[in-house]
Amino acid sequence: MKKGRSESIRTHLLWPLLVLLIIQALIMAGMVLFGGVSKKLKNNEIHILSENTDNTRLYLEKETIHQWINVVNDSGSMASEIQSVLDEQHKDASCISSDYDLNREIADGIMNRAIDLMRRSYGTGIFVVLDGPAAQNSAENTKAGFYIRDSNPGRSYNQDNSSLLLERGLPSLANKYGIPLDSFWDLGFDMTADDGSTDFYKKPFYSSMENQAGAEERLNFAYLSKPFRLSPKDIPVITYSAPIILEDGSVVGVFGLEMGIGRIEQVLSSDRTESSFEVCYALGVRQAGENTITPVASSGYLYNQYFKGDEYLEYTDNEEEGIGELRSSDRASWYASVKQLDVYNYNTPFEQEEWVLVGMARKNDLLSFYNSIRSMLLSSILIPIILSVFGVFIIGKIVTDPIRGLVNEVRKRSGEHGLTLTRVHIGEIDELTETIEQLSADVERSASKISSILEHANVLIGVFEYEENNASVFCSRSIFEMMGWEEPGEPYCYMDSEEFRQRMEAGIRNTKRDGENYLFHVDARPTADEAERSASDRANAVGKGRWVRLILDTQEAGTVLGVLSDVTGDVEEKAKLERERNYDLLTNLYNRRAFREQLVVAMADGTIQTAAVAMWDLDNLKYINDTYGHDEGDRYIVLFANCLKRLEEEGAIVSRYSGDEFVTLIYGGGGKEEIRRRVQSFMQFLQSTSLEMKGGYQIPVRVSGGMAWYPDDAVDFDTLLNYADFAMYMVKHSVKGIIMEFDSNDYSNNSYMLAGREELNRMLETREVDFAFQPITRRDGSVFGYELLMRPNFTNLKGIKEVLNLARAQAKLTQMETLTWYAGLKAVEKQDQAGALGQTERLFINSIASACMSKEEEADLWNRYSSYLSRVVTELTEGEPVNQEYMSRKIAVTKKWNGLIAIDDFGAGYNSETVLLDMAPDIIKVDMSLVQRIHEDPNRQLILNNILDFAGQNHITVLAEGVETKEELEFLIQCGVELFQGYYIGRPQMEIRPIDPYIVRKMQDFAQKSDFSQK
Repeated sequence: MKKGRSESIRTHLLWPLLVLLIIQALIMAGMVLFGGVSKKLKNNEIHILSENTDNTRLYLEKETIHQWINVVNDSGSMASEIQSVLDEQHKDASCISSDYDLNREIADGIMNRAIDLMRRSYGTGIFVVLDGPAAQNSAENTKAGFYIRDSNPGRSYNQDNSSLLLERGLPSLANKYGIPLDSFWDLGFDMTADDGSTDFYKKPFYSSMENQAGAEERLNFAYLSKPFRLSPKDIPVITYSAPIILEDGSVVGVFGLEMGIGRIEQVLSSDRTESSFEVCYALGVRQAGENTITPVASSGYLYNQYFKGDEYLEYTDNEEEGIGELRSSDRASWYASVKQLDVYNYNTPFEQEEWVLVGMARKNDLLSFYNSIRSMLLSSILIPIILSVFGVFIIGKIVTDPIRGLVNEVRKRSGEHGLTLTRVHIGEIDELTETIEQLSADVERSASKISSILEHANVLIGVFEYEENNASVFCSRSIFEMMGWEEPGEPYCYMDSEEFRQRMEAGIRNTKRDGENYLFHVDARPTADEAERSASDRANAVGKGRWVRLILDTQEAGTVLGVLSDVTGDVEEKAKLERERNYDLLTNLYNRRAFREQLVVAMADGTIQTAAVAMWDLDNLKYINDTYGHDEGDRYIVLFANCLKRLEEEGAIVSRYSGDEFVTLIYGGGGKEEIRRRVQSFMQFLQSTSLEMKGGYQIPVRVSGGMAWYPDDAVDFDTLLNYADFAMYMVKHSVKGIIMEFDSNDYSNNSYMLAGREELNRMLETREVDFAFQPITRRDGSVFGYELLMRPNFTNLKGIKEVLNLARAQAKLTQMETLTWYAGLKAVEKQDQAGALGQTERLFINSIASACMSKEEEADLWNRYSSYLSRVVTELTEGEPVNQEYMSRKIAVTKKWNGLIAIDDFGAGYNSETVLLDMAPDIIKVDMSLVQRIHEDPNRQLILNNILDFAGQNHITVLAEGVETKEELEFLIQCGVELFQGYYIGRPQMEIRPIDPYIVRKMQDFAQKSDFSQK
């Protein structure tokens, strides 16, 4: 074709593009300088308001709510104090509602505790309201208790309580504790008002009553009251109160803290956040889901100027900007950031009453800079947009028309050999046309080369391409070979699209998805080339057809590119891996995962009515591995696995669950008796089965098993497996070599033996466990020492008794002995460093009579804690049979440390008199079974006198354990007992605390009376 003179595309585009580039440069400059800045500035200002409000909320929560929750959480100890008074008075919780003397004793007993809690809370007051009469002749709805207000909260306080005022309570309490009466003082709490001033008592009290709350749930019923006045002329306050719930679930009153509104506003005013706009804050209450807030306290002059007289604050949510909006009294628009305070837990009675902090700023002040920036942006964007639209239209028309014509021609003539295109007389486009023609020729040559390479490579891949507007489909020759069609002579060809569809549908079998692709089976015949290339690898696959993966790639303009590849080898390898995934390689039994799948299917289809899950554990495997090696151990496992396969013949699913554990599901139509018969027959068969070793030595196959019944014991597999494991565990730790059925009674009594193993092992490995300290006093109330009582924090074990039982069953009492000494002395060191431990108090440590530390551990203990070991009193627990060798070692090492020896629980264990003679102790701890009610029982008194006589003659100190009443303590002091321990004197505490002064005075009085009577 003769070429005419072509004009350069540069001539057509230069001036339009130049103008467009200038415009674009201006627009880009504007975008760089101003793009998004104003919007970000607006969001930033809103974010600052929200962040300042959130910081103020966190500060308010820290200074008020969190401290209140920590203090009110101590109402558990308040409940313990009340329970102690009830026990001392030999009364129960129901007496509080009618016995005003009992209420006076309770208020007296908890007054000091309440004052201490108030001062630690930085609140302005504290109160306890009891569900009982304030005085003998008080009105029916006048409740007992006390209400103390601190006129100087959060600062140093006087020991004489001169800074406190008594708002409610008995005058006798005010006189006793040196607390002046307020001018608004009253004897009790009048609960007849219905104006909300009694909600601080009624809501937590009656909510906990209605929900039958337990002691540990008290915080779920804590209530933060709206402002009220205790008396008409009193200051407005808010309170945070919680019910007082005893251990038996009795709700006996309410305990809480007060904070004046003025104090709250001081906390709000203490915020020092800075911003470019002025902010005021309001603390208020709203109902969940509503946007109306009742103000409680506020700060900032703006609030007083614009919102002071408003009874409510109503705002609307601006979801786009993530903030609220409201209007002030002058109809000005304000932004409001509303942050909810963390007052109540979820699913509590008062969670619908939400306390919120509102940070407010005038909208014009906050957005002043944003509004000016926005005006500038709007004016600078309008003109570039108009010019861009016009310029793009003109330049697009000039540039794209000839190119679009070329594209249409190429599309129409696609697939033709020897492609020749029309010239448009634009130099660059004509050069592009020539390049396309050259590329078309190159593609034809490349297609031929690729087809030839694929044919001679050990990879079978076919390609086709289909266009929506084209009636033909491009196909490589390898597709014909792969699908078993008659092959064309050319490396590729174009086939009619309908014919292609029919051929593909006729040759495809078993189509399924393979991720985003398709996988199907083709009945293909092998070719001579295939046979030569991979005769040994592909014979079976080709003879049976081949698996083909189809990858479809849908491109623009409706073009679909398809790639087919032979994946027969991959499919067969995947099937092999699938089997390896489901079966144990050593035994060819189901593995854990596949067994669970099979069992779920078997139970779900309803065909199994009765079945047993049996767990088996090989008894001799460890011996064989250690003696003969793991290869012989594997033979032993395989032998047992082959034996288990006998159960499959009559109905069973068998698996190897772990190294030496196997699990089977045994089922049948004959019910339990048939299954039991099969299991017994299997066990008899095992007795005649042995592993033959080199030299002819026979090792019998012995297993221990546990069995649980479906559906009688449980209907889900995890529970059945747990029960079978428990039954097997009981066999392994008893007779071995048999199979035992699950027993629910044994499980109820001993399930912790299985469930607590991991917890016990973890505790012994880490040597981490808490200890409580229970005081031991002399006759005059002074502290002689503290007994260290282990307090494991276990989920599955209840108390130290179960821990010791499990350690005994696992032969780990020696580790428990070591843990007791190391962890106990570590706890002592912590208390000493905190300044709670004196210089002379003795440390009573319980030692297990049948266990002993090694000499290396004793030496290491001395190196670490030598400063405390001279104060140790080693308590040899009489509840465990004594090992004479260990006992002698313990006595010797304790004496070496200059410590003392004590017999614990004397009179309630093994061979008390014999142990007393052999041990020659320094202290005898009389068991609480002899101490309880001793003042009423002559037989107990006779036994105690005999012990005292023997102790006196042998210079042994007698210590009475379990002293729980005043009468017991008084009688024991009169009898001449020197040391005392029990709940009446002091309960075990995680931290060392001083003895109650009231108890000290009682002991001193009893001792003086005893000494006077003896004189």
